[in-house]
Amino acid sequence: MTTKQIKPRDITNSLHYRRSLFRFRKLAAMVLLFFLVTVAVRGQSALDGFDPGANGTVRALAVQGDGKVVVGRDFTTLGGGGIGTTIRNYIGRLNPDGTLDDSFNPGANANVNVLALQADSKILVGGNFSMIGGGGTGTTNRGGIARLNVDGTLDTSFVPAVGGSFLAIVVQSDGKILVGGSIGTGSFSPIRDNIARLNADGSLDMSFDPGADNPVLALAVQTDGKIVVGGQFTTLGGGLTGHTTRKRIGRLNPDGTVDTSFDPGADNEVTAVVVQPDGEILVGGDFGKLGGDATIARSRLDDLMSTERWTRVSIPA
Repeated sequence: MTTKQIKPRDITNSLHYRRSLFRFRKLAAMVLLFFLVTVAVRGQSALDGFDPGANGTVRALAVQGDGKVVVGRDFTTLGGGGIGTTIRNYIGRLNPDGTLDDSFNPGANANVNVLALQADSKILVGGNFSMIGGGGTGTTNRGGIARLNVDGTLDTSFVPAVGGSFLAIVVQSDGKILVGGSIGTGSFSPIRDNIARLNADGSLDMSFDPGADNPVLALAVQTDGKIVVGGQFTTLGGGLTGHTTRKRIGRLNPDGTVDTSFDPGADNEVTAVVVQPDGEILVGGDFGKLGGDATIARSRLDDLMSTERWTRVSIPA
């Protein structure tokens, strides 16, 4: 690998880029989600009538095939503009024009942090709740993760084997479900810490046990089945709380073992990872350094570990 140093005039340009890009770093995930929703509702905004309103923050979004948008976080009223006019506890669904979908009201008793859609259109819900489904603040016990039918009723066939505060959910192409957060199986065996993979019925995938020593905040699956993991951890892989040093970002093989070829490292938490169609990886979070270089707002990591940076460009040999 050779290193190309930036010329003085490039340094001037890089300072301009720093100012432009710095604000992106902590908001990478929300920007990507906003883009997805904007496309799904055909570019609607408050200027053309899209103004559902909520009385709290919206952190989780999932756009259905019909253009409806499932939303979640810490609101208790939603729809109708302003701070929302209809009771919806922590989760609701909007029509493509931003009006409230009156038919969808599962309810929960605490925050909904993450949403994911399955191929069959069922909705995976993760958060801090202990009750969900049936409206109001929920009527059925679930330890931070549940699955809803398309109409918002609880899928009782999904009984998760892990609990806690869920912050990341990704559905694999084979239907298995990757989950991350401050989660675990408690004192029950087999133990899982902060990351796990579930079968379609919610039971543990016994073949997958990477482990991490602190919460996993982001997950993304590559086309080759490898799994990019971001969070607050400093050890990852090997079970329990992890055995291999990986500072807040790492990659797992499909079986859950650590990919030893991938180790960029970050000096603070990684909260968002997205795999682009070309295989490069977008990384967002509260970090100031990634891959050993100076502050960046966005990193693009390819499979050969080259990193496009505004301070130095590393070119694969």
